Amino acid sequence: MVAQGAYTWRAQTVAPSVSLPCHTSLFFAVPPARHGVFGNVWAPLQPPVPSLIEVVHQAGLGTAAFYTWEELRDLASPGALDFAYYHRLEDPEGDRDLEIGAVAATYIVEQRPAFAFVYLGATDEVGHRHGWISVPYLQAINKADRAIGLVLEALRASGRLADTICLVLTDHGGHDFDHDAGLAEDLTIPWIISGPGIRCSHQITSAVNIIDTAPTIAYLLGLPTPAEWSGHVVTEVLAL
Repeated sequence: MVAQGAYTWRAQTVAPSVSLPCHTSLFFAVPPARHGVFGNVWAPLQPPVPSLIEVVHQAGLGTAAFYTWEELRDLASPGALDFAYYHRLEDPEGDRDLEIGAVAATYIVEQRPAFAFVYLGATDEVGHRHGWISVPYLQAINKADRAIGLVLEALRASGRLADTICLVLTDHGGHDFDHDAGLAEDLTIPWIISGPGIRCSHQITSAVNIIDTAPTIAYLLGLPTPAEWSGHVVTEVLAL
């Protein structure tokens, strides 16, 4: 994806760099000060803000999600997901991420949703257990890469990869055994996008924040950006 798309290794997530606040900012395109989720306990946004999943659903397009962390169930209102696959991550050093990738690959190819969210959670759990950038952590990244490869290969084999935009990012970084100390290692994330209409082998130089993800995806789907969103379209990645 890096070779065929646009990427940055210096994108930024929000603070606190905790999983649910970061995912809420990713899908609702606002910082924690606006969405009010500061820990891994969900709280409804007041006043409400539409999530990316709801924007896609309200446009009459298909949506799907595949994940191993149940707290992510609140990233869209009931009824906005056409398909959800959840299987708890019990052993972070097992093959659950590969299972998620395989299930996602099959569903995406067969059902062709306009938007699919694939969450791979083992790297985070292994980081907490063994430390960020430890050997087990790097092995977990390798397994996540293989899971992503399952989706890409299924799309390629079906002839659909050429008309599919794929985006890979993390919700936060990490250091030692944690990720919410406000350090650069906690807040810096990769952001990689490839597909039709995206620049090829381009290193992004402009600032990218996790809250820019939903507006960029909505734009690429031809959907309007809700006025409540704070993020912006990452126009630098667009091929002229």
